[in-house]
Amino acid sequence: MNAYSGNVKPALPDALEAEQALLGALMQNSDAYWRVAAFLKPIHFMEDIHKRIYETIGTMVSQGRSANPITLKPYLPASEMIGGITVAQYLVQLVAEAVTVINAYDYGRAIIEVWARSQIISQMEDIIQMARTMPIDMTPEKIIAHAAGELTRIAQEGNERAGSTKYGVLLPAAVTKAAQDSDNTAARIPWVLPEMSGALGDIRRGNLIGFMSDSGGGKTSLSLQQCRFAAERGFKSALFSIEVTEEEAALQAAAQSTRISLSRIDNYTLDTQETANLEREIASSTDLPFYIVGFGECSLSDIRIKAEAMVKSHGLDLIVIDHAKMISLPNPKDMFAERVNALYRGLKAIAKNLNVAIVILIQRNDEWKGRWKAGGSIRPIMGDAYGGSSVKQNLDVWFSLYRPEPLYQELIPTMPPERVREGELTKKQVMLGKLEQCRSRAWIINHKRRRGEPGKSPEIRFDGEYTQFLSTSEQLDEAFEGFL
Repeated sequence: MNAYSGNVKPALPDALEAEQALLGALMQNSDAYWRVAAFLKPIHFMEDIHKRIYETIGTMVSQGRSANPITLKPYLPASEMIGGITVAQYLVQLVAEAVTVINAYDYGRAIIEVWARSQIISQMEDIIQMARTMPIDMTPEKIIAHAAGELTRIAQEGNERAGSTKYGVLLPAAVTKAAQDSDNTAARIPWVLPEMSGALGDIRRGNLIGFMSDSGGGKTSLSLQQCRFAAERGFKSALFSIEVTEEEAALQAAAQSTRISLSRIDNYTLDTQETANLEREIASSTDLPFYIVGFGECSLSDIRIKAEAMVKSHGLDLIVIDHAKMISLPNPKDMFAERVNALYRGLKAIAKNLNVAIVILIQRNDEWKGRWKAGGSIRPIMGDAYGGSSVKQNLDVWFSLYRPEPLYQELIPTMPPERVREGELTKKQVMLGKLEQCRSRAWIINHKRRRGEPGKSPEIRFDGEYTQFLSTSEQLDEAFEGFL
């Protein structure tokens, strides 16, 4: 006997709990949206209000904005009733009942699977009805073909990997854009040193570039050079300085440009010629589109708000952020590595949405010291990054500024005395020899380049008196590579 009466259809399957859990998780942690955005669309939700909430969250997160009950409320019918409470109260309830954001992907898959099941049932009912009352212009073969087409559509919609634009549609547009950019010198921003352009390619808008170096390795110095260089060529550039004050950064940039020692400018012990050079620098920099923005405590939201405002008011092309470790991490309940990755994903979203290039400075960790003690190299590797090598997936380009001189200067005093045979060198003496070999030398090590081959390591020069990096045609040779 059929469990259902003849005129009553069984209810379609629903994923109400999964929809509620996902929406609550997304309002707890907006970055979780990117775990489902590639395959989950508003149409996959069964409840109309859930469709609207999810669509609104997606719009806000894509714009780099935080999505929570307070920020969502103005864009939804807040006073509309749902089960005895208003939509505004319902949003708060969803967040309060959300257990974890870790399962956001699983919630999304559950929602789309139930949507696919409901679509299959609806299609089968339509096909049965069509077969029962077949129109004159239909045949059983056409019904079968129609059913196969609809089922294939549902399967593709439910497959997270199928939701992309066709290759044949993308390719002509991509080729046209590449051709236009090749003739447009304003489309790409050159690096300050030709060795960097050769190893990394030009800077592209919408890209997130990781720039890793040791503490005291010269990250800020090279960043100031880059911003000034780009600004002199008409590209509007900004240094978001979290570690040093605006005044400190400005003085350092002036020392590089005027070739006056930073300590002399800082103490203002200048001779007549230096004073004249500094005054000329002040006059010439008045209309330079180079901005230095100081931050105190800083979050991803602060970065987004300031970047959005400056892009609208100044039309920025390049933003350099100094540096990642100083930015407050989102999602305090998540694991550290996931929080760091959420930071880089957020920066990547800002770069894409604002069509601005972002260079994020990355502090190298101290794991190289353990490798050195074990007889290994002090040369940077991807695992040395703040957040680990997994940050690579969110970066379009990733390179290290490697300056071994200060590293050897740090290690040598820690080396214990040792006895050796007559004529042999102690380890400390060997290290002193390496120190002399690498004075004023530095290398750009390319870890990742989305458009090109990684692995290049061109040599550049460092002038410590003016904290300035200079070009050289020398490459990192095998002999020197051996003791890095």
